[in-house]
Amino acid sequence: MEFLKRQYRLRKLIRICGDLAFDIYDDNVKACIIAVLMCEDVDDNNLEVRLMATYKHQQTIFILALENTREFQYILNLLNFEVNNPHYNNQI
Repeated sequence: MEFLKRQYRLRKLIRICGDLAFDIYDDNVKACIIAVLMCEDVDDNNLEVRLMATYKHQQTIFILALENTREFQYILNLLNFEVNNPHYNNQI
């Protein structure tokens, strides 16, 4: 997935978390965001549904396995940057 599309989807998922009152600083929420983001076949219009389903049915073993991948770590760094970015914090 190209960087700009990934960034767009990441920001959209962050906004969805705000709408759903999810704690964006929680590691489990971050893992769910990343899991949904990594599923490139999920349509942008279905991100909220997928995020809710992923959050509701967190499979610990899959999340733990996912956290060990380089792609997860890369996206986690992007997510942390977005969450800690003053621009994001001013939009809440």
